[in-house]
Amino acid sequence: MNLFGKKKTAGPPPNPGDAIIKLRGTMETLTKREAYISKKMDMMVREAKGKMARKDKNGALFALKKKKMYEAEVIKIQGAMMNLESQAMSLEGSATNMEVFGAMRTGAKAMGAMRGAMDVDKVDDLVDDIREEMDTATHISEAISTPLDGGLQDDDDLLAELDAMVEEETEAKLTQVPASLPVKPGMAETAPEPFPELPAVPTNKPVASPGLEALEGVDEEELRALKELEQSMAV
Repeated sequence: MNLFGKKKTAGPPPNPGDAIIKLRGTMETLTKREAYISKKMDMMVREAKGKMARKDKNGALFALKKKKMYEAEVIKIQGAMMNLESQAMSLEGSATNMEVFGAMRTGAKAMGAMRGAMDVDKVDDLVDDIREEMDTATHISEAISTPLDGGLQDDDDLLAELDAMVEEETEAKLTQVPASLPVKPGMAETAPEPFPELPAVPTNKPVASPGLEALEGVDEEELRALKELEQSMAV
């Protein structure tokens, strides 16, 4: 029982995206604070060196103590930033997983909606119907292409018969050779004229004519002309 009033109702959980933005914003603020404190540390170091130069030992010690305090603050800021970074990465991973899960769930619903009109039995029945129709179409094609004579005439027998007919016709043409040459119309049949008789071939040896040198009373030019004529006739 709550003695101090009614218990406050918990509000709706924050959106993961808003939470990530909030974490990143806080980390940015801490980064700026870390840079500011780091500058203060550098100032304390310079101040301590200056006081030591002026022989102010107490002042130098005080500056170093402040520097150590700032160092501790920087360490705490870095630890907080590490925790925020880890939490932000976890949230981002969870948000990514949620997106993947939502996409998978949407895909599953779409597949279920598409599969609503069919199941395994219906698919099997459809495949059987398709195969039956294909077999029927094949039988119809074979029936249409079958010869109407029932295949009584074999192609090989027909080709053999055709070859025999061609061979018979060729033999008939070879036996029908004409006994005499055909006579052109308008030309009378006349006996062939006998060939003219050729002169008989001489059987006796030819008698050599006397040499041109034995001729007397012949001019030298005439003698040379006669020799050339004799040579040309010998050739």
